[in-house]
Amino acid sequence: MPPKKIIWSLVFLAAAFIIVGDSLEFFPEPMQNASFKSREFIVGLWPEWLKPKDTNQRTEKAIEEVENQSNP
Repeated sequence: MPPKKIIWSLVFLAAAFIIVGDSLEFFPEPMQNASFKSREFIVGLWPEWLKPKDTNQRTEKAIEEVENQSNP
């Protein structure tokens, strides 16, 4: 197997471990925690301005304003 395929295989296995490692019960507790902590770290690297926003917040605020106006 060429080195390039080995590297990509390791990258794939590492990504799979980070994604689902904590949900696999046959892994010991420290390995499950390592998977969870790795995923938290990677998500923490994501910039704040790229994180999903609550798209319903503006709509809910508008509904509350309309309800408050109609109820004296």
